Amino acid sequence: MNNDSKIRKIWVSFLDRSFSITIPIAAILLAFLISGTLMLIWGANPLEAYKALFAGAFGSPNAFATTLERTTPLIFTGLAVTYGYRCGFFNVGAEGQLYMGAIAATWVAVMLPNLSGWVLIPACVLASAIMGIVWIALPAYLKSKRGINEVLTTLLMNYIAIQYFEWVIRVDHFKEGVLDYYGNVPKWNWLNYWIGLKDPTQPYPKSPFLGDNTFMPSLKSLLELPLIQNLLGGTAWYQEVIKLPSVARMTLAPILGLVAAGIMFFLLFKTVTGYKARAVGINPSAAKFMGINVQKTLLTTALISGALGGMAGGMEVLGTQHRIIPNFLVNAGFDGIPVALIGQLHPFGATLSAIFFGALRAGSNRMQVVTSVPVAVVYIIQALAILFAIAGTTIDFQSILKKRRLKREAAKKAANQAIEGEVSHV
Repeated sequence: MNNDSKIRKIWVSFLDRSFSITIPIAAILLAFLISGTLMLIWGANPLEAYKALFAGAFGSPNAFATTLERTTPLIFTGLAVTYGYRCGFFNVGAEGQLYMGAIAATWVAVMLPNLSGWVLIPACVLASAIMGIVWIALPAYLKSKRGINEVLTTLLMNYIAIQYFEWVIRVDHFKEGVLDYYGNVPKWNWLNYWIGLKDPTQPYPKSPFLGDNTFMPSLKSLLELPLIQNLLGGTAWYQEVIKLPSVARMTLAPILGLVAAGIMFFLLFKTVTGYKARAVGINPSAAKFMGINVQKTLLTTALISGALGGMAGGMEVLGTQHRIIPNFLVNAGFDGIPVALIGQLHPFGATLSAIFFGALRAGSNRMQVVTSVPVAVVYIIQALAILFAIAGTTIDFQSILKKRRLKREAAKKAANQAIEGEVSHV
């Protein structure tokens, strides 16, 4: 085999394995190209707009901290959709699970304010995951036991969750010896003790601001640990880093998102549970024939997906906002669907896709301020990227390349046979 044939064989093998990466990248590049054309029509310079966009997302430590904040809930909702869809349960209810997870984390923090942070933070995260499981339990039962389409049931559960969220932050939470905003002594009842989350001293619907013991550990707090200070405290760069305000905004929440992605990858591709779940997602009838309990697998899949959706809300409360307010985190649950699709329904792909979405959100305001290009362009980029990513998956590039390769080999073989025939004839 000559060198050209070896190189071609390596190239073809690379293409066969890399479509899961090249398709999303090509989709994003095409989305930027078309959006840039629209900017030209608008009268703006697309290069300047994209420069401002990426500067707003990664151009400074503060911008990078904002990107991480926007990315964290998208990682969890993207993983929720990815795991569910891979395993035969299309969870479009991550929005509701996120809201309910935020309520659960806030409720635990408000009810147990004096606990140590080492206990309270894990308790809040666990509560958000459990509430996500509770909120998806009904759709999971209806899908696994009754065969009712999960898209409809999880979608409807979103609106129930959002309305409940809007109500619970309008019910005053009990505070002993506290007057309400108007100076009156509140009349408390069981609703105020056990359900209400509104700060009674505030006129607007919002929960109390959570205590410092609920704050997700920041990069600054980690760098200020005695061990780190003893090792690096004398260096100039360490002192400069500690002074940056953005370092206090960078928390463990996105790190936990990466850990969750690693766990989902291991669960999906390295365990029997993941194998069974993927088998059910590909073909439930064949999985049943293989001896897999399809109903149990669907139920387990849905509950894991719901837990991830609930944790998205908990991470937002503990890592960024530290309270819940109306329009707490609009559409982050729904955005998990395009995050998963652009990520090719792979845990690590969804993580990278979440970073892409988070960067767009973080940099959009700077783009608008610097170049007057409206924030709506970001949503156009997202929509086009989703469209092209889905379109790319419908084209079987492997088959096309294989057919071309076989055609070339057949032509080459025919040419060699013709030459051998001429030689033998002579």
